Amino acid sequence: MCRFVLFVISLVFASTVAPLPGTNKVYRSDYVYNRKADAFYKFHTETLSSTEASSVCQVEGSVLMTPSSHYDIEQLHGMVKQFPDIGDKVWVSSDGEEHESDEEPAIIDLEPRPDRFSSQFDRTCEVVTRHGKIEATYCSRRLPFICKVPARDAPYNSECGVYSTGYIKGQNVSSCYKIPRIAYTWNQAYAECQAQGAHLVVLNSQAESDAVFEIMKNDAKIEGAHFWWFFFAGFRAEVPTDGSPRVFKTIFNETLEEAGYSTWAENEPNNALNNENCGSIFKNDGKLNDVSCTHLYGFICEKEITHK
Repeated sequence: MCRFVLFVISLVFASTVAPLPGTNKVYRSDYVYNRKADAFYKFHTETLSSTEASSVCQVEGSVLMTPSSHYDIEQLHGMVKQFPDIGDKVWVSSDGEEHESDEEPAIIDLEPRPDRFSSQFDRTCEVVTRHGKIEATYCSRRLPFICKVPARDAPYNSECGVYSTGYIKGQNVSSCYKIPRIAYTWNQAYAECQAQGAHLVVLNSQAESDAVFEIMKNDAKIEGAHFWWFFFAGFRAEVPTDGSPRVFKTIFNETLEEAGYSTWAENEPNNALNNENCGSIFKNDGKLNDVSCTHLYGFICEKEITHK
């Protein structure tokens, strides 16, 4: 393993780094604009490995932040200080320098293993500490992270009106759709679509079901999904407390019948294991299915086209 050299960023941290006034630049609802850096940032408090963190940033149209200026470090510090209980290290991307490892050396220094045995469990990735140091730690650790996108690179799809790339105009309908390349819980999927300026897909007709089915059947498998042939959609059921039947409603508080499409896959909804209260679309036939809200699945975002 390389010897890492301590790199200390000498700066006086700003007391806070909030969105600065006097700008009309906008991006996703969950990103903050820094005028001095002319970039958007998002601090993720959830803890992931370095590789997983990079994937989440990519889905959001950004990258894991490279600490390339004091504005980056100021922004990170201003965000981290709001969460004193999350630990002292945050994943960032490599700045191309070597940095001292924060891992304790092994008591017995065994011979290095051949490259073919290396993995994220013995590779190191970069973090920034609360004190402004850039260090290296094992990539497999689960830590918070920060994503960044320069304003000039922030994606926006003007046809669909979303802050993202990859949306496809549906055939014979007035909506655009996207299947992000990540598996999320229903709540995470809901939040991700909303942040893009869209929403979890709601089927309003057989024509829309056909359009979404065409997009689904040509899509590749989503890595990490509990089952790759189900995609979360924008409907779910409250768990009744009086023994009455479940009623599935869309995110717009309509029953499926009121929304315009209520065709379930064969033998569905079956409420397997008594915990399938979130809605999905079955890739094999485009029909509806109930799944667990907390399992990880692919999902479909929708944005209606409202402009002329």
